[in-house]
Amino acid sequence: MTTNGFSGIQKVTIVGAGTLGTQVALQTAITGHDVTVLDVSDDALTKCRTNHEAILKTYLARDNANDTDNDNDNQARGWKGLSSVTKSAEQVVEETLNRILYTTDTEKAMKDCELVSENVPEVPEIKASTYTNLSKYCTNDDTIFTTNSSTLLPSDFVEHTGRPSKFLALHFANGIWDANIAEVMPHPATDDTITTKVLDFAKDIHMVPFHVQKEQNGYLINSLLVPWLNAAQSLVTNGVSSPADVDKVWLISTGGYHHKELSTCRAPFIIMDQIGVPLVAGVLSYWGEIHNDEQMKANGAYLQEHYVTKGKVGITNGNPKEDTIEGIYSYPNPEYMSTDFLK
Repeated sequence: MTTNGFSGIQKVTIVGAGTLGTQVALQTAITGHDVTVLDVSDDALTKCRTNHEAILKTYLARDNANDTDNDNDNQARGWKGLSSVTKSAEQVVEETLNRILYTTDTEKAMKDCELVSENVPEVPEIKASTYTNLSKYCTNDDTIFTTNSSTLLPSDFVEHTGRPSKFLALHFANGIWDANIAEVMPHPATDDTITTKVLDFAKDIHMVPFHVQKEQNGYLINSLLVPWLNAAQSLVTNGVSSPADVDKVWLISTGGYHHKELSTCRAPFIIMDQIGVPLVAGVLSYWGEIHNDEQMKANGAYLQEHYVTKGKVGITNGNPKEDTIEGIYSYPNPEYMSTDFLK
């Protein structure tokens, strides 16, 4: 078997076909790795495949834009250099889809697997049972288990993995190809050589790796992001402002209006819709509990009551210009994409 970089990892299993699992699977496959997506639901796998095809259309569009202006500025950071004079973007897309297998069969997914990326919901019981099941079907003692948990620690689940020295966090940001960071966070019993191997694997899939040297809820990015989202939601929960006004004041004050299009701007409630409102609600509720933060707990409860229970879950991996769905904003063509939004 040929490998596609200096980590030596070629066969990867992505567990969980939700927002980030979908993204991690595609990024791993588009950089030349063999990927199996494992989920308990056939519907989730079908949606994952549909999202992969849609995201690859974005890759093609960006690549074609590069052809017209003779630079690489339009392409996502994690996608630069995939096409060349000897390989067209269309060939990259075809090869990527051919590298991905979608299955509900755990035994099949774990066969010959070299690295697992776990992307199941941020519920401790679900993660624990997932690792117990994966361990049961993993016949390769060298397989590395990683968690893409946004807020939980590897130490919380290490006893369920059956391989404490080969388990650690490999966490990605939402919009993995543009925000191409990979946070690698071992727990105290992780083998140093495994940490190094996962840092190298992150480079293989075109990420910029960051070694988080001590376990920290939220790692680097979410230690910054969650308090920011919480502050924004507090203004709404407490009746101070509306989501749209909070986003507008942030974008104007930070110069976000200079972006080529507002759909690429980063404001708190736009980001909540991109992450998925249920996940944000869950994270705020969980952090509120562990930090005994009443405001944060109230913010999680507000999102749950006013959005999640009403089916307003956000756009996640969808197309904001085409898909009909509700979140903080209404899609398609949410108001933040209007040229009048910041007026």
